Amino acid sequence: MALSSSVIYALKLLKPDSINSVFLSFFEYFKYDSDEIRTQQIILKEDILEQFKKSDRQKGKTLPKSLSEDFDGLVKILSKLRLLEEDGDVLQNIKWDKIIDVCNILRKIESSDERKVRWGLLYLLSHDKDEININELKLLLKNFKLTNIDKILQKIIKIESNSGLMITNDNNKIKFETEHKITDHYIADAIEEKSRRSPGEIEKDILELLDEGSYSNQEISRILELDEAVVSRTMTKLRNQNKLVLSNFGTNGFRYYTTNCQNCPFGKTISSCRKDAISYIVSAFKEAYDVELTSQHFDDVESNQALLSIKRITKMSKKYSMTKFESNLYENYEKLLQIVIKNSTKKTMNAGNNDEIAVLPNLSKLPKIFQIGFKSGIQYEVQLMKKMLNDPKKKQQDFGSFLSKLIQDSNKMLHLFGH
Repeated sequence: MALSSSVIYALKLLKPDSINSVFLSFFEYFKYDSDEIRTQQIILKEDILEQFKKSDRQKGKTLPKSLSEDFDGLVKILSKLRLLEEDGDVLQNIKWDKIIDVCNILRKIESSDERKVRWGLLYLLSHDKDEININELKLLLKNFKLTNIDKILQKIIKIESNSGLMITNDNNKIKFETEHKITDHYIADAIEEKSRRSPGEIEKDILELLDEGSYSNQEISRILELDEAVVSRTMTKLRNQNKLVLSNFGTNGFRYYTTNCQNCPFGKTISSCRKDAISYIVSAFKEAYDVELTSQHFDDVESNQALLSIKRITKMSKKYSMTKFESNLYENYEKLLQIVIKNSTKKTMNAGNNDEIAVLPNLSKLPKIFQIGFKSGIQYEVQLMKKMLNDPKKKQQDFGSFLSKLIQDSNKMLHLFGH
């Protein structure tokens, strides 16, 4: 079964030695013991560390003195993987499911010498190398105390060569002649246990693979370890659902991408269409708001259709001018929505005599554009309070608990918006 691109990227960033460190404990905490915080959109790193220390799996264990630094290191990696966003001492937009996928793979690797060797190969391939020094691989894996690396390597080379990977063992070096992205899948996919997959899972696996580049039916069959007849039936179904478009005809047959842009009336390729849209939006934001956007700001926009919608909204906003009538209309409409907010949020008193915000579900019915502004306001509020309370002129003895309380109240409202 093929690994997702996010899991492969994680294995290329995480050193194999990390499986013997507190990193694995952190991953297991995220998987098994983080139910209380998964509904929160904004979380203090300090709060996660405290809950980690109190979790059942850590009872009786001696935690390293470098725990805080270790956690910061893991957060940097997860941020680079775009599995969360780090803003100072605050984390947000945590992708729990993908983090759990990484945890599952680390546990499988722990139980197999061959998986450890494959992980080592994948890690060394992360620097776009065409060859790997076997002694360098052995040094990387030395803490696993593997006594049969050479034998395992020969087995991997034989299996993957028979599957179509161009790989040779020459003078204590392993050489790869296949495209890097395909090589990654050859090396990494065997880390995952083979299992029977439902039609829905097969469709998902194929679409995820095609989202990375164009592949033929034969290549999909080989990479995902699926019967060619199954691939053919699934591809026919996906084409009929307009989820695929023909890329070109190669040596292995027709090749496909995932897209809804087939038969483009403007004759653009998907790539040029995306670049043109991004270029227009970047220029428009620079001109209108003096904001420097880059292509990375659009990495999470999954389809060209969504990107073109943003372009259309941006273009319309440039042409828009507020008349006196419209100005009066929106000003008073805002006042009405503010009444909704005031009526949907009210303070209550708990047993500890601390104010808490009770949030009614009516907030989730606010217009989407107003929700976006409200969300931005809440996030700005957190940053503003952090700045104020960090002012050395203001001696706040319990800043951590105060900020934690502020974030807790903010999360109640953000949760209703579904962000």
